[in-house]
Amino acid sequence: MMYVLIFLQWICVLALAPLTVGIVRKMKAHYQNREGASILLPYWTILSLMRKEMTITRHSSWVFRVVPFVVLATAVCLALLVPSIAYGILPHAASNIFLIGAIAALGSVFLVLGGMDTSSTFGHMGSSREMTLAALVEPAFYLVLSTLGLLAGVWSLDGIVGYFAMSPWSAVVPVASITLLALLAVILAENARYPVDNPATHLELTMVHEAMILEYSGPYLAMLEYAAAIKLTVMLVLFMNLVLPFGLLHPAFGLALIPVALMVFVAKLTLGGLLVATIESTIVKMRFYRMQEYMSVAAIGALIGFILVLIGHTL
Repeated sequence: MMYVLIFLQWICVLALAPLTVGIVRKMKAHYQNREGASILLPYWTILSLMRKEMTITRHSSWVFRVVPFVVLATAVCLALLVPSIAYGILPHAASNIFLIGAIAALGSVFLVLGGMDTSSTFGHMGSSREMTLAALVEPAFYLVLSTLGLLAGVWSLDGIVGYFAMSPWSAVVPVASITLLALLAVILAENARYPVDNPATHLELTMVHEAMILEYSGPYLAMLEYAAAIKLTVMLVLFMNLVLPFGLLHPAFGLALIPVALMVFVAKLTLGGLLVATIESTIVKMRFYRMQEYMSVAAIGALIGFILVLIGHTL
C-alpha cells in the first residue's frame, strides 16, 4: 500500500506540473481582462521544444550539457520526497527537511553554473543575482522548516504534514500562521515569482532565472522548463497541505479513498495557482537591491514563529 501511494503521488505531481503553470497564466490573464491561452499550453510548449534542434555555443563545456539533467533530476526527487497526496508513507530520513533543502539548493547551484558556462553577459548577470538571492533565501527557508519541525516534533516533511493532518485545524494552523506566511514568501522567491522575479519578462536587464537559461534551446530548454514547473507544483502543494491539511491519504485508509484524494489534490493545486496569480496581479516586482528587505521580513516572520513555538512548548 505504501509503495502504491508513493508511486501515485510521484506520478501525479510529474503529470500535473505543467498544468500548474497553465493555471497560473490563465488566472493572471483573467485578472487582466484577457482570455489567455489554454491551461494545457505548457504541455504543448514542452513537447514542441523536445522536437526542436539545439543550438550550443562553442564556448560552452560539458557543464552546459549536464545542467539540464541535474536540475530535472533534483526536481523529480523533490516530487518523490515531498508529500503531496498522502502522509506516513516515507521514512523520516528520506524526507528530512535538511535533505530537501539540499536537493533544492543543488538544482539552483547547477543552474547558476550553466548560466556562467556560456560566457554570456546576461548569463553571468543572472547567475550572480541568483547566488545573491540564494544567500538570502536559504536561511529563511531552513528557519521556516525548522520552526515547522519543532512544532510537529519531527524533522521530516512527511511527519510535519502528518502532524498537521492529524491535529485539529484550529489548534495548529493559527499558531503556525506567521511561519506559513514566511513559507509563502520563500516559495515565491525560490521559484522566481513576483515580487522577486518576473517569469514572463523579455527584458534581459530585469531577469534572474530566465537570464540563466537564455542560451538553452530545444530539449535542454524543455527539461529546464519542466523542472521549474515541477518545483513550483511541489512547493505549492506542500504549502496548501499545511494551510488546508484535509483530504490527505494514509496507508491505513486503504485504496478506496484514492479518487477523493486525487480530487482534493487537484483542488489544492488550483487554489495554489489562484493564490500565486492573485499575488502576481496585485503587487509589482521589487527592485533587486531591495531583496534583502523582502527576505528579511520572511526570516523575521519565521523567527517570530520559532519563538512562539518555543514559548508554547515551555508552557
